[in-house]
Formats: sequence, C-alpha cells, structure tokens
Amino acid sequence: MIVGVLLAAGASSRLGQPKQLLTDAAGTPLVRRSAQVLLDGGCDQVIVVTGARATEVAAACAGLARTRCVHNPDFVEGMGRSIAAGVAATPADAAVLVATCDMPVVDASHVRALLAASDAGTRRVASSYAATDEADALVRGVPALFPASDVAALLALTGDRGARDLLRQNDTLSVFLQDGSLDLDTPADIARWHEAGGRPGVRSPSSSPLMASTLFATALGDLDYEFAQTRRMLERVPQDHLDFTPHAKSWALNKVARHLCDFPEWALFTLQTTELNFDEPMPPKQIPTTAAEYLKLWDDAVAALKAYLPQVTDADLGVEWRATAGGQVVIKGTRAEIIRGMVINHMIHHRAQLTIYYRLVGVAVPGLYGPSADEQ
Repeated sequence: MIVGVLLAAGASSRLGQPKQLLTDAAGTPLVRRSAQVLLDGGCDQVIVVTGARATEVAAACAGLARTRCVHNPDFVEGMGRSIAAGVAATPADAAVLVATCDMPVVDASHVRALLAASDAGTRRVASSYAATDEADALVRGVPALFPASDVAALLALTGDRGARDLLRQNDTLSVFLQDGSLDLDTPADIARWHEAGGRPGVRSPSSSPLMASTLFATALGDLDYEFAQTRRMLERVPQDHLDFTPHAKSWALNKVARHLCDFPEWALFTLQTTELNFDEPMPPKQIPTTAAEYLKLWDDAVAALKAYLPQVTDADLGVEWRATAGGQVVIKGTRAEIIRGMVINHMIHHRAQLTIYYRLVGVAVPGLYGPSADEQ
C-alpha cells in the first residue's frame, strides 16, 4: 500500500493568505486539487495534514474519496512535525508519498513516475529539479516516496528541514520535475502562476546554465541537465549484475558505468589543457562495486568541474584543442566544440548504451526526456 501524505498545515506567513485555499483556474482549492493528483497518480489513500485554518482546509477536502484529514497541533514547529503527524496516521507497513499543495507543476503523471521508480514502494524516490540557489544545480525534494523502512526516521522528524537528510542519501533514486522549484510562497509566485493559466510554462533543459559565459549558455547550456540525467542512471547501477555483457564484444556493465564517470573529468581536462596524446599511458582507473561508490566518483568529478567553471570565459572556450595518436591529429576543435561533441554527446551515447543493459537485466530505466516505459 502507498499512502499519500499531503502537507497543508502551514500558516503561509510570507504569502499573507492560506496557500492551501488558493484556487486554480477551475476554481478548485489547491489542497483538494493536490489530494486528487495523488489519488489519480496511484496512491491508495491520502492523508491531509492540517494546522493553520484547519477547519477551512478540511472543508475544502470534504467528500473526496479515500481522503481524510489529520490535525497537527504542533504545525508551528515546522514541516518535520507535520510529516511525522501524517506518517503516524498511515497503516503499518505502508510506503509513504510526501507532497505539498503549493507546487502546482506536480501532476498525476509525475506521481505515477515516482511510484514506478519505487519498485512497488520498496525504494526511496525523490523529485529532482533546478535549485533557486545557483550554487547547487539540482536538488532532491518533494514529492518524494519513502518505503516502509523509512517510517521510523520520518516519525522522528522535527524542525523545518523535513526529510532532506534522508533524500540526500546515496540510495535515493530521483525523477526529474520541470519547474519543480516553483512553489507559491509570495504574491509574485501567485502572479506568475496565474499569468500562465494556473500552470507555469515548461522550461527548456538549457535554461539553467552552470556559468555566465554567453558562449557556454548558448552552446553548452544543457551540460547541467545532461549531467543530472546521467547521475540518475548511476543511482541504479545493479550490484548483482556488474559483470553483465550483452555480447562478447561489448563492455561489461561496470565498465560502461565507470566510463560515464569520466566525462566531467574530461570536460575539466579540456578546459585546462590544449592537447591530449593518446599514446601516453593513462593512470589505472578505480572500478566501483556499488551504486554509492559510482555516485561518489561522479559527484566528486562534477564538483571539481563546477568549482572551475566560474573563471571560464568565452575566449577560453574558443581556444583550439586537439587529440593525437601515432603522431597524427585525430580530434580537433575549439574547447566548446570538444565539450559539445566528445563530452556531452559522447556521454549521452554511452548513457543510452547503459539503458539497454538495464532493460536486459531488469533494472527500471528512468525517464530522461519524459517518462520511460517503466514510469508509465
């Protein structure tokens, strides 16, 4: 059983009015709309956690099938207590999908994708989206599904951090949510939402570049997005199928996954050098044996690249770079062209290769440009 826990207890102090009772273009209160989305997305039942304006919030949910309200008298202590109050009201051994009612971009298809990725509620799955703070390209947050094994930790939550620490654990899977950083906290948020007819427009993957360089933003702006999707593939590396290969001439699964971890390093190497000689010996590579180890390798490489990017200029990206083998030039182009082709496109090629491996060994493939067959 998967139970939706809808957080609707906040006092909306920044907004100046209860966001739970704001209405969409059809005149439906957001709290009722959000509960219906959870039901339509596959939750067996929904528990709405009330706090401020509890009577009005409960009235807005009246008559909604498989939905009941639970009051949290300690709602002023933060989201953690509201999550705990909702989880305490769920049946034993149920998985829990925690959501809020101030994220209007969440729809039933996204909820279905979370449930599909959770393997019948047995895996923790977060939503991932661009952070409002540019210091961190992507964050994991709600809506998020927690397996029954997380219930004890959820019941112990306090304060405003919510379940953030759980979602940051390396075994957390993620499903990308376009515009997920938009929540209705201020009058400006409400105005933007209403101007878009009750749902904000879809932003292209390239609209959140890692750096301010004009050339980077136009030619390489999707690096951040594509790196995030590659990380989602590495989250699912199956420890019991590392040696799998679909053909005698194919790489083993662990080698394909390890190769994906090379690409942030290659991007940094390209920015810091002007030439690579393939005839020179390469240092030996560590081959991880768990998904957590792959993610550590990946995250460290991405962090190093991000730390370097702010100093990169358009002129730097226009510098010619080349690779040689046997005294011959085998690859040549500007740094921007090399990163576009030999890093981003090359990474996408091997990431697609890994999706085939996953399908053959029974690992659910995440949707990288929309829901995958496993998420529908």
